[in-house]
Amino acid sequence: MTVSYLRWCTTLGRRIIKDKRIILAGPQTTFRAGVARVLSLEHDMQIVAQCQEHTEIRVAVETLKPSALIVSLRILCDHPDLLHPLKEAAIGVIVVAPTPEQIPAEIAKHLHGTISRDISVDDLVHSVRHVSRGHRDSQSLLHSAIAPVESDLIGVCVRNRLTRRELQVAGLIAMACKNREIASRLGTKEQVVKNYVSNLFAKCGVSDRLELALFTRNHPSLAEAAARAGTLLPTRSAHLVAQ
Repeated sequence: MTVSYLRWCTTLGRRIIKDKRIILAGPQTTFRAGVARVLSLEHDMQIVAQCQEHTEIRVAVETLKPSALIVSLRILCDHPDLLHPLKEAAIGVIVVAPTPEQIPAEIAKHLHGTISRDISVDDLVHSVRHVSRGHRDSQSLLHSAIAPVESDLIGVCVRNRLTRRELQVAGLIAMACKNREIASRLGTKEQVVKNYVSNLFAKCGVSDRLELALFTRNHPSLAEAAARAGTLLPTRSAHLVAQ
């Protein structure tokens, strides 16, 4: 058996095994990275592209011929015309949404599945594999699962990217603290806190304080790390007494 034939067999085998080609699309960079990390560990799945804009999705769909697209609800709401070419290409569409109830009816009827950003690893893999086979994941369209601590890979990924100060700020924002109070608790200036908040938005893939608070609370690994970092700060009452 020649070396070239062995290489051909190996390549063919990989193509057969990696038969589920997935495109990830949405503005949440950290979430996409977490999903990509999880799915790339599966023997039959391959992440062929990651997109941020609807124009990138169109090009990727046309050139890469994926079996499934995981896309944020915001993109589909802003560009519902994407659904037609996806349907024509027989691509399974999984939308990322807080709850199925928030998906407009005219979009929901074109979907094959839905996941939340705090979905468990097992449910994520099941949904993607099911949809990639050409099926409609009715169970995921009815409910979203909350990830247990041990399978919260997205939370772990984000947690590992944050500094101790950023974890403290995230925890205080989850407690509904304003920038001025956070600055006082940290013993720093309000502008410095604003910089921390901007960094958190980018690293967590969120756009406002409410989303950041929900993201922190819904990812146990991140929430626990923020709580531990917060124990190094004085309590509100102690701080008020000091003032």
